[in-house]
Amino acid sequence: MKRILIIANNDVGLYKFRKELITELTKENEIYLLLPYGKNVDKLIALGAKFIDCPYLERRGTNPFKDIRLMLYFRKNIRKLKPDVILTYTIKPNIYGGYAARLCKIPYIVNVTGLGTALENEGILQKITSLMYKVALKDAKKIFFQNQANQDFMLDRKIIDKSNSYEIIPGSGVNLQEYQVKPYPKQEQVKFAFVSRIMKQKGIDQYLAAAKYIKKKYPETEFHIYGFCEEEYQGGVK
Repeated sequence: MKRILIIANNDVGLYKFRKELITELTKENEIYLLLPYGKNVDKLIALGAKFIDCPYLERRGTNPFKDIRLMLYFRKNIRKLKPDVILTYTIKPNIYGGYAARLCKIPYIVNVTGLGTALENEGILQKITSLMYKVALKDAKKIFFQNQANQDFMLDRKIIDKSNSYEIIPGSGVNLQEYQVKPYPKQEQVKFAFVSRIMKQKGIDQYLAAAKYIKKKYPETEFHIYGFCEEEYQGGVK
């Protein structure tokens, strides 16, 4: 039986998008999850995984001292657990989990689920993050991308090259047993839906601006928002 360590930045994405993978892996492997505690952790444990809390992971933090502490915490747990392989998701687990795996000489697989603002926006932060990612991915056994644009970005900026093993997978997937296709309701009233994480980079500000403009001209229209609300919008939107 292999011991697999999965490092992620939150429980929501891991449960919503990876629970089928975790369920399958637990059939013949010992699965450990290293991430901050959240309301979905108990559901992940119920699938057969074991949980290690990671209180130091700040998804949007840029404090280098806190990030060093995070990397050391990853290394400490990897040395203690001695997994056969490590699988990481999202930027900080990919970078600092990659560093820790390299230091511990443990094979690791990286899943790039998106670039994030640190890489998307031009500037010194992009250059620093690109260099950090390049070092973290150097010894990765496999790098999975979920779209062509992310892969091309890293190739163009020489974060990865032909010496790396990488490929594109078709996204995170949707469980059609849980999310079944339903007929679109017939109605005279026009309704708009924003389905995404509620954050500036996903276009929520533009959606709200369009909603205000259209509602003035067509008061009967409705605008709905569906998605996880990031910290900056949890106080409400105006």
